[in-house]
Amino acid sequence: MYTLLLQSAEDVAREIARLQHGYQFLSYGLIVAWLLLVGYVLMMVARERKLKREIESLKAMLESTSSGSRQSPSR
Repeated sequence: MYTLLLQSAEDVAREIARLQHGYQFLSYGLIVAWLLLVGYVLMMVARERKLKREIESLKAMLESTSSGSRQSPSR
């Protein structure tokens, strides 16, 4: 910290520009990470909805099959 006080104004400006450049890449990296996370969550939500629909469909098939098999022995 004290080394910045002993440097010239040009050196300080160069150091500030370097740090800002590093923060810019950090910001881009965080944006990409958040986008990936949101995409993953949306993909999991879509899969869950698909599985729920499939489960409901299988339940309906099972109920129709079991109700049909109950009626056939009554001959």
